[in-house]
Amino acid sequence: MVFSRKKMVFILLALAAMLSMIYLTPEMVGLSYKGKVALGVGIFAIIVWITQALDDAQSGFLIITFLVLFGAGKMGEALIGYSSTGVWIVVLGMIMAACMGDSGLSKRLALVVVSKIGKSATNLYWAISLVTLVMTFFIPSLAAKTLLVLPIVTSMGLAFGAEKGESSLVKGLIYIVTIAGTMYCMGIMTSHAANPISVSLLKNATGIEVGWMEWFKIGMPPALLMGLIATYIIIKLFPPDIIDISAGRDVMKKQLSAMGKMSSKEIYAFIIFIATLLLWATDKLHGLDTALVALLAVTAMIAPVPAQLMTWKEAERKVPWNVFIVYGAGLSMGSLLVKTGAATWLASTFFHPLLNLDVRLQVVIFIWLMLALQVLFTGAGPKTTALTPVVIAHAIAIAALPANAGMQVTAFVILISMNMLHQYLLPVSNLPNIIGLATGEITSNELIKVGAVMSLFGAVFSTIMVYTYWSWIGLF
Repeated sequence: MVFSRKKMVFILLALAAMLSMIYLTPEMVGLSYKGKVALGVGIFAIIVWITQALDDAQSGFLIITFLVLFGAGKMGEALIGYSSTGVWIVVLGMIMAACMGDSGLSKRLALVVVSKIGKSATNLYWAISLVTLVMTFFIPSLAAKTLLVLPIVTSMGLAFGAEKGESSLVKGLIYIVTIAGTMYCMGIMTSHAANPISVSLLKNATGIEVGWMEWFKIGMPPALLMGLIATYIIIKLFPPDIIDISAGRDVMKKQLSAMGKMSSKEIYAFIIFIATLLLWATDKLHGLDTALVALLAVTAMIAPVPAQLMTWKEAERKVPWNVFIVYGAGLSMGSLLVKTGAATWLASTFFHPLLNLDVRLQVVIFIWLMLALQVLFTGAGPKTTALTPVVIAHAIAIAALPANAGMQVTAFVILISMNMLHQYLLPVSNLPNIIGLATGEITSNELIKVGAVMSLFGAVFSTIMVYTYWSWIGLF
């Protein structure tokens, strides 16, 4: 990789900020030397993530190296992130998504739904929203889900004879996939990399383990309603410019017909995914860890049976190992931020004035803060990795107050973590944004305007949920 001068400047800036934090800051009450190192490495990571001065694997390797080299922890502690269930759920989810796609099952499910709509263009918006919702359960990867559904949308645009970049119908469908599709991910722990990462950070810091069904109960009803309202808003922002969509529906029917009957691989994939969902949904009954269920599913997928979905050689090429490296390093960094007391120091320093406020109001403040910080992070994953340890430390501090006896630290952290996903504003804020732009059907300026509207909607909606649904189910 050839570095540009600009990237070199950012790397030097990141190194200078880290070393300044470690060696030049005065002694501060509550912040040990190890805490300074963890915090300094965290500052380095945030700068290189925001500026993209280093690719994921490079930043991951350096985070581990600096944590050990400057003394935040020993090598075993710096590698603990790679034993986290969160990072393994990400990897296993990628393989599951690849098997789903290669078997043809995911495409068939999408085509079946789209081909059943009538002539109304409005029905098409809702059909694509439904496809995106269904895929959220079956495909444990937001990027994979987006890459699956968007080609169907663009092929329909071709069937309509729409000029590239001019059809409001096609634009609206793309935003439904990218934005409503992200909102649906708030409700399912395994649907977005940020969700299991926050669960792992919470477990490492408190020993509290959040199950798939517990996350679903808290997140899915609001996520479902939010996604549906977002779909309605997008329809109003991009009313259909094509009235009769029979041509596009016929194209989908032809594609579905060309696929023929379900193959043995599709049937096998369907059985595995249904079994996986059932095991995830009943985790409180059998006690099997979410990652263990995913591991069993992948084992079945790559098993040498007649309907084998994928060999391991094929599967390992489907995994973005750079993501594995950076998330594992990020989880290690988060663990050491907590262990050294740096996260507690940050929380007490910056958020102490909030401690005596109503807990629900504090959640709302954090929701809006996370929304504002989307401009600094290229995705919910890095934002979750960097900020969740501080959120956890603050939640623990709130719960320690006599006035808040019985407050659920888990609930506080999960609600903030779910709202880390609101990354709609900039092209680099969310991977689906980049994928949507790559179609050539939407522009950056347009995406920013729509992203601003949907970002505000997401935060307002979640604020309402704090005082309604999340209070009704006893989280406060």
